Amino acid sequence: MVSHKIENIKLSQKGKNRVDWARQNMPILQSLKRRFSKTLPFRKHKISICLHVEAKSAVWVETLMAGGAEVAITGSPGSTQDDTAAYMVDKMGVEVFSWRAENYEDHMENARQVLKAGPTIISDNGGDLHFLLGENLDQTQSNSIIGATEETTSGATRLREELPKFNFPTIIINDTMAKRIVENRYGVGISVVDGIMRSTNIMLGGKTVVVIGYGYCGQGIAQRLRGLGAHVTVVDNTPLAQLEAHLEGFKTSTVEKALPNAHFIVTVTGRYHVIQARHFDLMRDGVILCNAGQNQFEMEIDTIYDQAERAREIRPNVEELILPSGKKFFLLARGNSVNLAAGDGNPIEIMDLGLSLQSLSLEFLASRADELVPGPQTVPWEIENSTVKAAISEWVG
Repeated sequence: MVSHKIENIKLSQKGKNRVDWARQNMPILQSLKRRFSKTLPFRKHKISICLHVEAKSAVWVETLMAGGAEVAITGSPGSTQDDTAAYMVDKMGVEVFSWRAENYEDHMENARQVLKAGPTIISDNGGDLHFLLGENLDQTQSNSIIGATEETTSGATRLREELPKFNFPTIIINDTMAKRIVENRYGVGISVVDGIMRSTNIMLGGKTVVVIGYGYCGQGIAQRLRGLGAHVTVVDNTPLAQLEAHLEGFKTSTVEKALPNAHFIVTVTGRYHVIQARHFDLMRDGVILCNAGQNQFEMEIDTIYDQAERAREIRPNVEELILPSGKKFFLLARGNSVNLAAGDGNPIEIMDLGLSLQSLSLEFLASRADELVPGPQTVPWEIENSTVKAAISEWVG
């Protein structure tokens, strides 16, 4: 059996059922799988992946393996489907290092393990694999990685603003309008509201909800919440985003002015500590907090737990935390991405499009990485256009 570190290999059959259902609803990837099985674009490649380990990702990995790839994968805290991880190890032969209850330190160690697998290509989600490579840049400059992809807004920001320069190209999937509009606005908008409803079973109509961050994900979340009758206030420190939210009919404000009236607070910025411990004095008693960004550090999570006098899980994915003052608040999914940690993530068909963009970008890297300049860059237009046309063919007819 391949190298792995997962929760329980005996969950494999349940994982198979999940993956079977996802596969039936991902026709674009199935078409690519048939083509890849003939052309074998990845036959000389080991692909190390950091992406949520769940059924849709398993179908994607099947597609890459049909093209000849060997694959090692890790997920993110709180979002791994342990049964899917078991199926990927047991029946697919994938090196998986991930389990649902892992914390951030576990996650980073698992990311190190997939890099130790000796990849020639990496596919990142949030920039964590790139971050680890950057810790030992001298070694990175001489290793065998020919190229990479990065899935998210937050990862692209880290690559362009924070991390060192690498000697290979990284294609940013989130630079495509297809990803931003279809996956971020529609997919995340739907799945975040689903995660909130599953966690709380509380009516959203009539509630005041503060959405912090008005990029494409924030837009989708705000629109879906309003559609359910919530009174939505948008907070974003970018002038154009403020203006756009205003023209869309949302109330706009600052964090400090918006928090006192909020029943729900949703962070979706891709930035660190947009909610800090000092903000809790501003919040009403019983406020519900959740994060829809890449990781829990959009909130000052360690300080939040340190300051809480008592904490208990009052229902699955809902923690009640009580401050020394007696004020209480409720945190969903321990601050992890609520759509994945408390739900199933984006709808299957939407990820069929998103992961097809990934597959074609990886194929492009496998054949043409030496033609590209090092550093972050956009998905070639031809790849985006062909993927959108495939989605139209399947969804519209």
